[in-house]
Amino acid sequence: MATVKEKIINGIQNIDNEELLQEVYTLLLDIQETKQVITLNAEQKMLIEEARNDYKSGRYYTTEEAFKDLLDD
Repeated sequence: MATVKEKIINGIQNIDNEELLQEVYTLLLDIQETKQVITLNAEQKMLIEEARNDYKSGRYYTTEEAFKDLLDD
C-alpha cells in the first residue's frame, strides 16, 4: 500500500495544468516558511487558558459588537 507521501507525489506527477502546479508549489513554500515552533512561557500559557475559558463561558464579543462604535456613523 502506498504511503500518503507517495500518493501525493503520484497525484502531482499526473497534473498537466501548469497554473495548478504553481499553486501547489506556492502552498508548499508557504507551509515550509510558516513551520516554526513557538515556545510559550508560563504566563502566556495561563493567558491562553483564561481566554479559552472565557470563550467557553460566552464571555466574548462578536466583530460587530467590538467595532460597534466605529461602524456607527
